[in-house]
Amino acid sequence: MVSFEAAKEFLKAQHLAPLLSEVQQQLITLNKWSTVGQALQTLGGRNILSAPVLDEDGEYFGCLSVNDLLKSLYKVLAAKDPEWFEKIESITAADIIAVATEFTKQTVDKIQHAGDLWLLNADDASTLLDAVMESFRIQDRAVHHRLFVCSNAREQKSNTVANTTVINITPGSERLSATGLKVSQPLQVTHVVSQSDVVKLLWANKAVLGEALAQTVEQLELDDGSVYTAPASMSTLEALSQMARDHKSSMGVTDPASGNLIGNLSVSDLRGLTIEEFPLLLLSVAEYIAVRRGLAGLSKADALAGKRAEAATAGKWAELLSGAPAISVTGATTFEAVMELLAVKGLHRVYVTDAAGKPVSIITLTDVLRLITKVPAPPPVAAPIEAMDDSDEDEDEDDE
Repeated sequence: MVSFEAAKEFLKAQHLAPLLSEVQQQLITLNKWSTVGQALQTLGGRNILSAPVLDEDGEYFGCLSVNDLLKSLYKVLAAKDPEWFEKIESITAADIIAVATEFTKQTVDKIQHAGDLWLLNADDASTLLDAVMESFRIQDRAVHHRLFVCSNAREQKSNTVANTTVINITPGSERLSATGLKVSQPLQVTHVVSQSDVVKLLWANKAVLGEALAQTVEQLELDDGSVYTAPASMSTLEALSQMARDHKSSMGVTDPASGNLIGNLSVSDLRGLTIEEFPLLLLSVAEYIAVRRGLAGLSKADALAGKRAEAATAGKWAELLSGAPAISVTGATTFEAVMELLAVKGLHRVYVTDAAGKPVSIITLTDVLRLITKVPAPPPVAAPIEAMDDSDEDEDEDDE
């Protein structure tokens, strides 16, 4: 098995603080009393997937992501009618506008989630490997895609890695009782560092990946995972609802006839919707993507008025999405090529397809960082000869 020890040592040698100036962009924040409607426009207008939420004192209160928005939309739909999913084909534009009105008037403090904070001291010595392992929790089942860096603070009780404090705050709770902290100044977010930032840094120093760069997707077993897909003809509301129910952030879009991958629907495609535009969710997945990206030769106004894209009515789904194809690789693609796509194009995922073009797996930033930082399994210990027998019973073999 190829070794990533050099890459791990590189991350261990990189301190988090110096990276902040490199990844620093204008920090976009939301107030806890911001509405969901405002959040949709802010995330869409700034082309971001999440933002820290601040309280009335400008202190960190939580985090709102596009996934939070999708989950909330799903809950609003379910609250109106627990059986709405079975009736999805009968939902009208008026129905979805009523849902959108209720959904968008919520304040973000009601739907945000807890987020990890890193409080940097002046002599901070935490490393990127600390950040990846402790804040992204990259080897856990439920990972974080970003961390927020806050101004200096003096902690009373916390989990400390090197000289960096990792804190998880429960949204809506009192700050001190939630964290056990007494701080000398407000928890003011100053930076955000994402998984993408780390992957881009690794790509810029790709020599540390060594011989792994020449390994293929198949050799590194990056094609072993499952992939969720939706036929291009499925309604967007149904596809997004499946994503919310299954805790997915994207689905591959396939041609209903061939099963080939022709596009990608992401939870980020919710961003920027106004109340009046929510009926677009009743369009097929392919038409929704095409209309919102200006690919269908059809304006939003025309689509809302009931006009269809010619390619859609003719069943030419691949043609409809030709201007927004899903980025894919095959099992024979090298790890170097995958890293280049993720880092240079700034992608969050690439699909893996078979020789015919059908999706078989997906590779995310999390998958890449999990592979690189994985702790090698210890070599198996041979059983003593006297303990061996010819029994067919393997009752303990799968315990681990």
